[in-house]
Formats: sequence, structure tokens, C-alpha cells
Amino acid sequence: MNKEAYFSKIPQSVLVCGSDFKTLCTFIGQWGARLLTISEAEVAKCPDFHAVWPTGKMRQISVDALREFNRNVYVTAHRDGRKVFVIYEADRLNGAAANALLKTLEEPTADTSIFLVTVRPYDLLPTLRSRCWFVQVNEATSEERDEVLEAWLSDFKRYILTVCMQKNDASPMHMYGLLYRLQAYLSKKIENLSLASDEMLSEEEQAAQKAGLEKQCLQGIFRSVEQTLSATVRDPQSFRSAAEFYPRWVSALEQCYRRTEVNFGAVAALEAFMLSFCSVVSQKA
Repeated sequence: MNKEAYFSKIPQSVLVCGSDFKTLCTFIGQWGARLLTISEAEVAKCPDFHAVWPTGKMRQISVDALREFNRNVYVTAHRDGRKVFVIYEADRLNGAAANALLKTLEEPTADTSIFLVTVRPYDLLPTLRSRCWFVQVNEATSEERDEVLEAWLSDFKRYILTVCMQKNDASPMHMYGLLYRLQAYLSKKIENLSLASDEMLSEEEQAAQKAGLEKQCLQGIFRSVEQTLSATVRDPQSFRSAAEFYPRWVSALEQCYRRTEVNFGAVAALEAFMLSFCSVVSQKA
């Protein structure tokens, strides 16, 4: 996307969404710096930059946080210029908080820009979305490959083919070996998750932010598993063996992913999927 085309504008209410949360945060930092006429490194500490994050185990943005947010909107800027307000993970606004935000979006002060940032825009109230200018930010293309995950997915595909060809559960040790490797990968991946603004957040906000990044990481892994299943079905060598099972595999994968939404471990959810996957195949044996 042409960032300069956006950064030259001075908006009031904007819904910024995309598939990668860290990319969205970088984009908002750059746009905020341009609006406040400061460097990107200074944005988080600028008194005219105000941010709200989810807090607590439920990762909610409370009505109390929004009331404080709303009060600040109508306070004069410290630097006699523009004020920038950002609600990160705006889909985590609870019902009362979302309603508290509506009037502010309708009547912001002339010197104020309000950004709602989310990877799940359609989880917001339609009345919130309708009051915002909509900006879609695509994830930046990266030269860096995740070779560990690629190797795991390659072995996972071979496991799929083995089960399909043999019409049985193949080797349980092979399956649990894959799960053990995935657990090690996830642990390291999650340990390294962070955003540049960590030092500006409270402990509750940091915990909620970490949980949000973990969730996005898990979404990416489940999406990669589904893409691997789809690629296997499209492969001429495995089509006949795999195509008949594909709809039930995807259904089982979706059910297992939903378990992670209620704090069911990702590896346990994938274990449940792989057991279901083998069961589907063996029923056709």
C-alpha cells in the first residue's frame, strides 16, 4: 500500500485492520508520528498520544477505560497541536465500552484523530464501523522464512499420506513425535512475542497483549495445517487417497481450533485433531 497517501491525510475516526497485528501497530506508530510531527520513537511517550489496551485474563476493554479515554479526547493538547488516540484490539471492547465510544466518534474535537485497531473488524458493532473511515493494511512481505515450521508441515504432510495410503493410524509414535516438535516450536515462538511499546504498558495490559499475540500465532499455525491438508488433496499423487476425507478433516480441524478459544492448549487441540483425522481414515479401511 502507498503509506504516504494515508499519512498526508488528517483523519478524525479511522478503523485500521489487517491480518497481522504487529504490522498494524507499526503502521499506527508511523501515522501517529506524522500527525504529531515527532519521530516514530517518540510517539509512545508523547503526552498527546493516548492508547487503550485490553486488560486482564478476559482481555477486555472496560467501560471505565473508555470513560477516561473520552475525557481525554476533550482535553486541550499539551503541545497546542493535534492529539492522537488509539484503541488497540478494538474488537475487545465490551458492550458498555463500545456504546460509550459511539458519541465520541460522532462528535470528536477538531484537533483529534481516533484510531481503532483490530485484526477482527467484523467483531465490532456495526454502529462503530459505520462511524469510521476504513483502512486495510496488508502484512509486509518478509524475506525471512520460518524454516522450522516449514519442516514440520512437510513432515506432517508425509504423515497424512502415510495414513491415507495405509488406511490405518500409522505410527502413534510418529504422531506424538510431530506433536512434541510442535510444542517445542510453539514455546520458543511465544517466548519471543512482543511489541515495541511493552515498556509503556501496565502488567495487566502486557499480559493481555501477550495473550492476543499468542492467539494470532495459533491462528497462523492452524491456518498452515489447513493449507497443508488442502495442498495434499490437490496433489495428483494423493488426490484419490485424500479427497474423500478432506471435508471431515477440515470440520474436525475447525472444531479443535474452537477449543483454543476457551483456553484449550494448542498442542492438545492438534492432538485431538490428529486422532480424529486418523479415525476418519480408519473408518474407511
